Amino acid sequence: MKTLIYLFIALACFSATPPANAQQSVIRGSVTDEQQQVLSLATIHLLDAGDSSVVKTIFPDKQGQFTFTGVGPGNYRVKAVLVGYEDAVSNAVAITSADHTRELPPLVLKPENKVLGEVTIDAPQRPLVERKPDMLVVNVENSTLAAGNTAMDILERSPGVTVDKDDNISLMGKQGVTVMIDGKQTYLSAAQLANLLRSTDGNSIKSIELITNPSAKYDASGTAGMINIVLKKNKMTGTNGTLTLGTGYGWGHKANTSLNINHKAGNVNLFGNYSYMNNVSGQDIGIFRTVGAGGAATSFDQLTEFNRKNRNHSFRAGVDYNTSERNVLGLQLSGYATNGDNNNNSGTSIGTNIASPDSTLLTSSLFDGRYTSFAVNLNNQFTIDSNGRKLTADVDISRFNNENRANYNNTFFLPSGEIKGSPLLSRSNMPTIVDIRVAKADYTHPLGKDSKMEAGLKYSDVEADNDMVFENQVGGDWQNDAGRTNHFVYKEQVAAAYLNYSTQLGDWGIQAGLRSEYTRSDGNSITLENRVQRDYVDFFPSIFVNYKIADNHQAGLSYSKRINRPNYGNLNPFAYFLDQYTSEQGNPYLGPEYTHAFEFSYTLMEKYHLTAGYSLTNDVIAESMMQDDETKSTWVTRDNLAKQAVWYTNLNIPVKFAKWWNTSTNINGFYMSFDGQLGASYLKQGQFALQVRNNHTFNITPSFSAEASVNYQSALVYSIYRISMRWAVDAGLSKSFLDKKASLKLSVSDMFNTRAYDVKTSYANLNVLVNQRPETRVARLTFTYNFGNLKNGARHSDTQSEEKSRISMP
Repeated sequence: MKTLIYLFIALACFSATPPANAQQSVIRGSVTDEQQQVLSLATIHLLDAGDSSVVKTIFPDKQGQFTFTGVGPGNYRVKAVLVGYEDAVSNAVAITSADHTRELPPLVLKPENKVLGEVTIDAPQRPLVERKPDMLVVNVENSTLAAGNTAMDILERSPGVTVDKDDNISLMGKQGVTVMIDGKQTYLSAAQLANLLRSTDGNSIKSIELITNPSAKYDASGTAGMINIVLKKNKMTGTNGTLTLGTGYGWGHKANTSLNINHKAGNVNLFGNYSYMNNVSGQDIGIFRTVGAGGAATSFDQLTEFNRKNRNHSFRAGVDYNTSERNVLGLQLSGYATNGDNNNNSGTSIGTNIASPDSTLLTSSLFDGRYTSFAVNLNNQFTIDSNGRKLTADVDISRFNNENRANYNNTFFLPSGEIKGSPLLSRSNMPTIVDIRVAKADYTHPLGKDSKMEAGLKYSDVEADNDMVFENQVGGDWQNDAGRTNHFVYKEQVAAAYLNYSTQLGDWGIQAGLRSEYTRSDGNSITLENRVQRDYVDFFPSIFVNYKIADNHQAGLSYSKRINRPNYGNLNPFAYFLDQYTSEQGNPYLGPEYTHAFEFSYTLMEKYHLTAGYSLTNDVIAESMMQDDETKSTWVTRDNLAKQAVWYTNLNIPVKFAKWWNTSTNINGFYMSFDGQLGASYLKQGQFALQVRNNHTFNITPSFSAEASVNYQSALVYSIYRISMRWAVDAGLSKSFLDKKASLKLSVSDMFNTRAYDVKTSYANLNVLVNQRPETRVARLTFTYNFGNLKNGARHSDTQSEEKSRISMP
């Protein structure tokens, strides 16, 4: 691995050095206003004089001077742009094969014949669902359907995305999705990721990017692709902000508020966000299962009501500082603190004839959860020269501290109503600490006008410490239950390097890359004295080819190899109990899964998008359910299955029925099959499934609009489970006022309360039916007010990173 890194660094240093015989023609100039005042905030473009395409873009220094270096032979013009001024364009400049230094007359910008404070610029509204060449984008900013919702609520309603009862996220029907926030991976488990997403105010989200086939510059994790949640960025100068107040009702009352403030002056940009959410929610789950067969069969009919109360505080604050015209240094702090109280009540009828059960088990579970996180990000972006060479670096340090306390009361009743034996009283405490340290660097090196080379290094170090203490009350005293107490520590280091090349050859666009990742992991169950260590190197190639068939026709073909490592909770051999008959258990021998993904895309008139693909996953991590016919207990676990194959197609169709009525329809069809040994039996099954999202936007007046969407998912197969069909209708209204500084939005999700579904399996000795009715019908009212300087735009820097989606909580 060290040899690979040394070679990579040498390659990056070599590519950063311009060839000795390269032509170094220079174009110089300055930019001022009509009073010869320097305009250092202008943007300067070097244009091809033939087609006016942008060759390079730079910014002037504090004296208004600018210099384009390394200009190749050709005819050029220079254009200066600044908000509030008319553009200024130079005469054509000819550069021959010999070295030249051309001095331009000053570019003089004239004020526009408008008073900026009186101008309202309405940018064209982006469609809710937008197809780009390498991703599907859901533009939730300003959507009434996003107002007052959490990031998880919005994600569940995105095209091709499904979230199951255990908060596992699927994309185009496939699990193994890497979730990022502003390009930073969330190295968390499904449960902890769900807590983070439910702690993120939907009003802070700009868009959600669905990337089914990422390039080598992205992490190789995520066999189903990537989901990037892009947060809003304030680009205004001066001081400005947004206040949001919201209320709602579904299973229970909901309230949310957030304050976003931005201040930009000179070379410094300060930003901060605080949000508070109070959410009462719940769901009903019914589980019916039969153990054994014939006259020896015993049936369990269980109904559980989950009542949740969550109170969440979250913040994000930072500063960007332009240390020079070409360098931006940034610091960002973020975190959240959540208190969660769950009151779960379960009743289980047990007997050979469920109509007249032999006994009834009543279980009361009280959970008290405290979840906190704190993260620091330090980033730097250095523009090496005007040719486009750029070096970015990020360092992320974060800690997640979760503590779950639970009290259980299991009481058996006879058919007569008498208590059978003594109630079983238990309690548990499970503190979990997750530390994540990530460092990365990326380098971009243009190779001429239409080509570039990208390279990068990354190192991540993750440690998860999970210490469960389980006790039973015996004779009035609390005694440790050795069979349920467990201390599990997981450590993982991943070192990665990538090289990515892209070029444009006429109508052909080609991108090829190779990524290498070296992984070391150590899963140590201290209590069970069970330790599993791994050490392996993988290579992940990717290639993308795009072809412009004609002006209105473009096609593309891509291939990539990816990996999905098991999340930390799934490796923990400890069993988590819902009651004495139902539990979930980890598998310390669970290995990573690998996917080969092929995708074809076609775009018509830059408007209609068709995608078709095939993926083959080896050693797929599949959820299964096991049953002990003697003890009559059932538990959920995960194992590596030989293979999973998915054929899919996605069609996005935007239609404008009228000037005031726009629609977007996204259709995703896929066939998913599973094949291999799972537990003691062989699994071989598959099924075609269909997902449809149809969204309508009605611009009734310039200040009043409405939205409605219909979502449908057909029945599908996943692992040993068959999941029933579900559908829902969402709708919303939005009214802006106070010169569009304020808005009021009313929305109702799942208007007809139809998003319930069934999950069943008849695999091996299992016969189980699960009826799930989560809280989905929610009405929300949200008020938003924008204040401060809302006129002038300015540059603002962003940073990137990755790692929090594989930590686990019970």
